[in-house]
Order: sequence, then structure tokens, then C-alpha cells
Amino acid sequence: MVSCPFAVSCWNKSFPGSQSIHTQVLEVWLEKMFGKYSDNKYADIVTLCWALWRARNDVVWEKKYSRVNRVIASAKQYLLRWKCAPVTCSSVLFRFVVEEDGAITWVRPTRNSIKVTVDATLFAERREYGLGIVARDADGLLVEAKIKCYSGTVTVEYVEALGIKEALSWIKNKGWQEVKLESDCLAVVQAIRCTVEMQSSFGQVVADCRRELRDSNSISLLFIKRSANVVTHCFARASHRYPDRTFDWSDIPIEFQDCIQMESI
Repeated sequence: MVSCPFAVSCWNKSFPGSQSIHTQVLEVWLEKMFGKYSDNKYADIVTLCWALWRARNDVVWEKKYSRVNRVIASAKQYLLRWKCAPVTCSSVLFRFVVEEDGAITWVRPTRNSIKVTVDATLFAERREYGLGIVARDADGLLVEAKIKCYSGTVTVEYVEALGIKEALSWIKNKGWQEVKLESDCLAVVQAIRCTVEMQSSFGQVVADCRRELRDSNSISLLFIKRSANVVTHCFARASHRYPDRTFDWSDIPIEFQDCIQMESI
């Protein structure tokens, strides 16, 4: 778990500070890791232990070998799903506007349709913000992905709304039919669904989204949990490294391939 070269590569990539811990005893190593990182990282450490153990079992029992990025992605995906598991439809504190809202895992679209997920992120220290938009088919395969990066200081709600607007324009230009467009920003999804006019830059983007949706009878906008939007979040976070790029499966960076495959299982 701590001396295997493959495991060490996983730890070094996920927790660069682990390189300074020198011991072969797992209990001692974990104690030092917990002392080195804050308690909000404990679950990440334990989950990566679990993912490494599962990868080890795959090698021993099924002769299946994995890659570092895939093991790390599986740990993050499992943890996100676990965190969302306590949320049930009986909760009276949280009500969705549409019955299909609130998916906690990514679900493949029906045959002859496309699912587009969108996410946004802020790079406050760089005074930039980025978008990730990912389209996949009924087999969970990547149709195309789009990344954009902008300069400026804006609110997260504005960027999330801008992402939905960009996705709607992209879908229209592609001529795709029967599309489900998903965002993990409930506030923006609800703002687009309501009819309140807002006199602001955010309100203008929301109005543009409403107009695009009215003009199309084949696009439905849904809210999903962050745990169902892992892949697109990865694209958004990488937008400053791949600004204004469009990918298909033939040229997608390997760092995204494992996330897509894991989320499509």
C-alpha cells in the first residue's frame, strides 16, 4: 500500500506531500498522513487506500492492470457517490422542480439521443474563469467536448449561466436532436425555468438561455448533483491549460479518458 511503486505514484500524484513520509509500516504511514493533512482530506486518503486495494485484487485475481489516473479517478468517483448516498427523496428540506432532477450519478441517455453536461469554474488568483461542455451518446462514448477560458472577475452563478448558454448555442450549431442538457448549479437552472426578469448581466444571460430553450423543442434542461458531473468538472478545471479547444475521442488528452470511462460504467 505504501511501498509498491505503482501505489507510490498514486499517492505522489494525489498528495504531493506524501513524498516526505518515509516508512514501510502502513499504520505509521497513515498516522503521519493524518497529521500532515487537515481532517477534510481524511476521507480522500482512506478512499484512495480502498481504490489501491481494489486495483491490487484486480491484478491478483483477474490479471487486470490499471493506470495511475484511473485508480485516482475511481477513488474520487466512489467518494462523491458515498457523500451523496444519504440524500433521499423523502427529504423535506430539498425539493426539485422537475421529477428528473437530482441525479447523483451520470446516466447514459436513451438510444438516438445525446446528453450534454456543462460545468464552470473560477480561477480567482488568475482573474480567469472557464467552462467545460461534454457531449456523450447512449453508449457512454464521447461525441465531442468543448473547453473555453475567459479573463475577468465574475460570480460563479454568472459563469454557470454562461456555460449553459454556450452549450445551447453549441447544440444548435451541431444540429443535434433529442438532447438532455445537465448542470449541477440548481440556482441557475431554477432561474432559467422561472419567468422573473432580472436587470443584470446575469439576468441577460439567463434571458438568452430561456430564448434558446423556447426556440428548441428537443432540448431539456435538468439539474444534477456534482457527483454526476465529475467528467465535465475535470474539463472545466483544465480550461486554463486547454483554452478554446474542442476534442473528440481521437485527440482527447489521456487525463480525461479515465474519468470518462469510469463515469460511463
